[in-house]
Amino acid sequence: MEPTLPPYLPPGAVLLRRDLVARGADPDEIARDLRVGMLVRVRRGAYTDVGTWRAAGPEQRHLLAARAAAAAMKPPVVLSHTSAALAWGLPVWGVDLDAVHVTRPVRASARREAGVVHHQAALPRGHVLERDGLRVTSPARTVVDLARLAGFEPGVVTADAALHQKLVTPDDLLVMANELRDWPGSRAVGRAVSFADGLAETVGESRSRVLCHRFDLPTPRLQVEIRRDGVLLGRVDMLIDEWKLVLEFDGRLKYRLDGSTEPERLEGIVWAEKVREDSIRGEGYGVFRIIWPDFSRPAATAERIRRAGMRALGR
Repeated sequence: MEPTLPPYLPPGAVLLRRDLVARGADPDEIARDLRVGMLVRVRRGAYTDVGTWRAAGPEQRHLLAARAAAAAMKPPVVLSHTSAALAWGLPVWGVDLDAVHVTRPVRASARREAGVVHHQAALPRGHVLERDGLRVTSPARTVVDLARLAGFEPGVVTADAALHQKLVTPDDLLVMANELRDWPGSRAVGRAVSFADGLAETVGESRSRVLCHRFDLPTPRLQVEIRRDGVLLGRVDMLIDEWKLVLEFDGRLKYRLDGSTEPERLEGIVWAEKVREDSIRGEGYGVFRIIWPDFSRPAATAERIRRAGMRALGR
């Protein structure tokens, strides 16, 4: 049974207590709806409906908390870092989703309180934009800030996606990285921005690229079409040309892109994938599939990729 939506709260909204009262809710009603589970307290003094909260994953819950924090703060404070990345619809990896990040240009000490990390930094013209009613750092500033905060691999994940979604250009990132070159963490930024590639389509592909880089494997090309006599056999995630080795990130999402859960439909998708892979192997390519657990043992995975490459070369 779907939870009932409180009459004073629009579906999907995050509102402060004062806004609920302004929309006709009285304090007793708010307390009762919290008690019976119609309302969820996103953070102190901010609420959403239980249906929205239940349907939200970790990233969406972070955004709900970010909206609540933003509603309680006044300009010139803006959402930044992880929070801005999620507001722009960019993926994040390897970062703490428990804390909302904001930046303020006024002199104040950096601190964390009430689930919000406050950064003190300049916000020049062009570094702040509006996104879905939120004041956030620009995409380029967001990528650079996140890489400064979290390091090379998380920075690559978000930079790749920003390029892929055409929210930034390589020049945008290089200019921003140069502009903030004297800020803490700039070394990781420079490496991440130089390494970023908008052809990477998923977090798994970005992390696979980083894994190859870290362990001195040949650099794979992305989204490569493999053909036989001009006929397309398939487009592969990555290809190490030196070894004729295809790298495919298998996050299982590709088998559910159409939203189907019917066994017959899924079986057909898996069978088509097998036929595709057999055709590619028939052209002399090796195929190595990377899955999420492989990233937890990177050195062993890199060695397995190396061995697969040698097998593809017949060594």
